[in-house]
Amino acid sequence: TLVAVWLGIGSTYPIDISLTLGLF
Repeated sequence: TLVAVWLGIGSTYPIDISLTLGLF
């Protein structure tokens, strides 16, 4: 979620989760 908001996406939950699991 934080990643998506930071990137300005927000609506892309699948990518958000993927980045969150990858980074965090």
